[in-house]
Amino acid sequence: MNTRTALQPTPAALHPMPSKDSAIPRYAELIEEEGQGAFFTIANARLFAFDELTIEQNNEIESSCAGICWESAFALIAYLRRFSTFGDRRGGKALELGSGCGLLGLCAAKEFGFEEVVLTDTREALSAVTERNVERNRDVVGVEKARVMALNWENEEELDDVVKSGPYEVVFGTDVVFSKRLVGPLLRCVERCLSKDCPSVCYICIQKRSPDAHRRFVKMAGKVFEVKKVSKDQFSFAEDDECEIFELRFRAKDAHESRRKVKKEKKRKREG
Repeated sequence: MNTRTALQPTPAALHPMPSKDSAIPRYAELIEEEGQGAFFTIANARLFAFDELTIEQNNEIESSCAGICWESAFALIAYLRRFSTFGDRRGGKALELGSGCGLLGLCAAKEFGFEEVVLTDTREALSAVTERNVERNRDVVGVEKARVMALNWENEEELDDVVKSGPYEVVFGTDVVFSKRLVGPLLRCVERCLSKDCPSVCYICIQKRSPDAHRRFVKMAGKVFEVKKVSKDQFSFAEDDECEIFELRFRAKDAHESRRKVKKEKKRKREG
């Protein structure tokens, strides 16, 4: 991910794997004790615990904030736990864009019944935090459940590789709208990766880091997808009410036409 305007915690080196009895901050306890202030504490922690997961952060990634877990990741996890039906599923693939520390992707792999969750980010972010957290939590998540792939949204070769590893029934992204210039590449990634062959959805949870980027996202997304903004009446993340959740789905006629073309191509190959 690229530079975002946000809290910059005190620089620190990476921690080694903690022992089982190491005392590290626990998200649930911090929220109970500090409320919204817990996010400042978490952002300055090298390690923190979220349920059974242990998440390492690294704020020394150059010109990037991918090394910190932002409020939007916690908000989207809470929303999906409450409203999604992923827990009833078995199989299928999910994709996380801009994974950073990988909290959302790891939760999805652990809880929501996907065959596989692919976590993506820039190569720098992957080596600094994402890969480390996937390996750190293998025993909790499952050896085959989560893997990482490099994806710079403007790199067509990397995007092609991620698309080939799909199709993805669900795409996630949190705090991914922060640059007006990158809104188009972000939505192109969603459009190419999200499956049109079955009911699919992309969940985006953001804060208004950049008003211009936010406006462009809403405008451009509406040209390609049916966009639903989750109302505060339906779901409000009490710990930070600035988080906004969007659900993006292909329009029914577009998805139907895509499935028709796929079936036609498969028939042509069979009759070959």
